[in-house]
Amino acid sequence: MGKRQSKTANDLNAKYTIVVRTGDAYADSNTDADVTVMLIGQDGSATQWKKLDNFLVDDFEKGQVNTFYIIAKDVGLPIILRIKLKKAGANDEWLCNNIIVKYEGKEVEFPIYDWIEDQDEVVAGKATLPQNITNPYLKSQRRQEIERHQSRFRWCPRVAKGEMGWGMPRSINGTKYNELPKIFRQSESMTRNRKDARTAAKLNALVQKFYGVFSPIDEISDYHRLYEKIDRETSLKVPDDWDTDEGMGRSTLNGVSQIAFFRCQDNLPSGFDVTNDDISKLLSNGATLQEEMQAGKIYVSDGSKYLTGVPRNSTADGFQIECANSICMFYVNSDNKFVPIAIQLVPGDRDYLFTAADSKEDWMLAKMYYKCTETNIHQWVYHFLYTHGIMEPVAIAVFRDLPRCHPIYKLLRPHLKNVVSINTDGRQTLLPEGGPVNNAIAIPALGLGAKVFETFKFEDLIIPKVIKKYGVGDAEVLPGFYYRDDAIQLWKIMEKYVANVVNYYYHCDKDIQEDDELQYWTNDIAMEGFAWQDSNTRGMPTSLETREQLIEICTTVMFTSSAQHAAVNFGQFDAYKFIPSMPAGMRLPPHKKGEATMKRILDSLPGQELSIVYVVFSFILSTYSEKEVFIGNYPEKLFTEEAVQNIQESYKSDLDAFTEGIKQRNENLEFPYNYLLPERIPNYIAI
Repeated sequence: MGKRQSKTANDLNAKYTIVVRTGDAYADSNTDADVTVMLIGQDGSATQWKKLDNFLVDDFEKGQVNTFYIIAKDVGLPIILRIKLKKAGANDEWLCNNIIVKYEGKEVEFPIYDWIEDQDEVVAGKATLPQNITNPYLKSQRRQEIERHQSRFRWCPRVAKGEMGWGMPRSINGTKYNELPKIFRQSESMTRNRKDARTAAKLNALVQKFYGVFSPIDEISDYHRLYEKIDRETSLKVPDDWDTDEGMGRSTLNGVSQIAFFRCQDNLPSGFDVTNDDISKLLSNGATLQEEMQAGKIYVSDGSKYLTGVPRNSTADGFQIECANSICMFYVNSDNKFVPIAIQLVPGDRDYLFTAADSKEDWMLAKMYYKCTETNIHQWVYHFLYTHGIMEPVAIAVFRDLPRCHPIYKLLRPHLKNVVSINTDGRQTLLPEGGPVNNAIAIPALGLGAKVFETFKFEDLIIPKVIKKYGVGDAEVLPGFYYRDDAIQLWKIMEKYVANVVNYYYHCDKDIQEDDELQYWTNDIAMEGFAWQDSNTRGMPTSLETREQLIEICTTVMFTSSAQHAAVNFGQFDAYKFIPSMPAGMRLPPHKKGEATMKRILDSLPGQELSIVYVVFSFILSTYSEKEVFIGNYPEKLFTEEAVQNIQESYKSDLDAFTEGIKQRNENLEFPYNYLLPERIPNYIAI
């Protein structure tokens, strides 16, 4: 046999095709830096650093796809990709969506969807569990990535009582938007649309302030003019029956405070002094209060449990903004309409107890005080705390504790990326005491938020359990509760999607228990996100034992960040633009029975200045971005496996069928409920 010929240097090299996609979400997504890459193979062998450059082509521009051909050491199909920038300027970062490497008829994708600031290292696209990794180089890369992320995404420092953040879920380490990791930045279109909305809103405020000098509010209908300059085709017309019992009941049942009431079957809340004699004439067919309670027709909204002991805001000139500790009784009458029949504005004092049988003025003003209570609880509990506040520590932990190749990172990231930056803006502009928005609402945000968070449990976000706990799940007993009907269906659709993804990667409960990255993630949320000040994990488990637990947590996070936020947020302009129907504060303390007149009503409603601020605020919060990504759509292809992409397609099909069902139902409704239409639900907390 002849001698085996040794390989030449050229034989040890290989041709690689590298396809690079630059992001397009920001004006500065591009880079002028020199971009070099290193490919690492299964055995740890690595190529030299190779510059990616096409002669006389301006590569890496916003939204661009560039293809490069390199000759490099043959390391096979790479499993790790290193990227390094030699910057042209101090802020010359690069938003890279993904990189595909082709080698000998095969290819591998590296999904990145992140800013490259100096140097980064990513693994091939397939999602994997840490315990299934046998390659020592992949294990090492995974540990190093988490270490980098925990340095990059840090919890805020601990605060003292009275400081911003005291008594609340923990937030990111950054007080200003530009201090945040760039991955948390909102897209260019989102930022532009918010600015446009603010400009229109400010113009409206200026016009109305000027107009108000010459045209004060003399009657309730004058409040219509406060929103007419910024009203739009997509917003609902203020119903003509807004001041009737049926109109108010409908706004509570299917407005923006969806589960603000519970079924009352035995004892009324403490301080709610309603007797059968007070309301017997309002009940159907001579029934008693106790009989109707047992029949499931009596519901109570108790604002006193939230607002008692919470201070009120004051106007710039020192006048306290009023908000009663209202308790309201609703009744499903013989026409199956959900209507208020009794309201107590001062618990324990019957002088402040009103029923629908009282004078028109007494009852109208009592309903306004109750709706003010509902407005404040909606804004700072159901909207701010239960979506924005609770989801921020969940988001931080996802980015801190899970590598990009972890399936739960890929599953939850699309729903959590924006909340940190939105909350950071809010802590500067909306929440501080003395700020124009906070001081246009009777109750201070952080005061109420801290009180409710003290007793908050994670299961308060699990909507099917909340509906069961509150006794509002029976459509025959409580008809026309469209939020409930849509939310339960949508929850099931999301739960099916989450379960399919989780079960694809976790084949048994043991897989959950052995995933140390997952265990660290849930512990970080519980201990550092929720229990950081008082050691109370608020029902968030510090470890996970079963797939069922993980599915429930992920479904809750996904639903809260998308559907629930849409339901409590995007209807705000519809709900709040006509101030008398849902005032955010009142000028006078609650009236006693017999004291209300039309003059007293007008004197009690918020003045023009406070009203304008709240109309502007609700308009901005209800604004969609022109390039919003709605549920079921995944422009960032984080999952590269065909099987999981098929699961996503099935999820989208389920949402399409659900959409058609809602539209068909709404065709027969005088007042359609649209807030949980998938085409109106962004994937994330959008504003």
